[in-house]
Amino acid sequence: MQCKKPFRGSLTGPKGFTLIELLVVVAIIGIIAALAIPNLIRSRISAYETSAAASIKSIATAQTDYFINSSPHTYSTNLDNLGDGNGAGQVGFLNPDIALGVKGGYTFQLEAGCIGGNSQYYGWSATAWPLVYKSTGIRSYYIDETGVIRMSDNGGIPLDETAPVIE
Repeated sequence: MQCKKPFRGSLTGPKGFTLIELLVVVAIIGIIAALAIPNLIRSRISAYETSAAASIKSIATAQTDYFINSSPHTYSTNLDNLGDGNGAGQVGFLNPDIALGVKGGYTFQLEAGCIGGNSQYYGWSATAWPLVYKSTGIRSYYIDETGVIRMSDNGGIPLDETAPVIE
């Protein structure tokens, strides 16, 4: 009786992909990536802009808390004071990332205005604009002591009180 050898191979030829099959697969993956990447970029920009709008509102809340806790009552003149509470009980009112001036692809800036020359600040404004226009964001944001958020696509530069209100 003769032993049978184990089957090793294919009845139709060698196994594997041809070069053309591999090129077709790579082309399909390239097409899918080309369609998906712009959506991914838009989603990232949208997330950065949502974070910037929330952060600018946080600055307004922090300024209110700072005003209430400072004696004499005054607004903060910079983001650092909102972050560490310097001048208002040494309690931080703002996320440290925002207090540093950069968070989530946006730059933040705070300005305060002195009224009456008595070194008490009764007016302020904060702005946020993208670090890299059209990459980390498109819209810039503005808020002041009124609490009204303004937003506009102005080429990635800071806004002022003339910008349109978010509705």
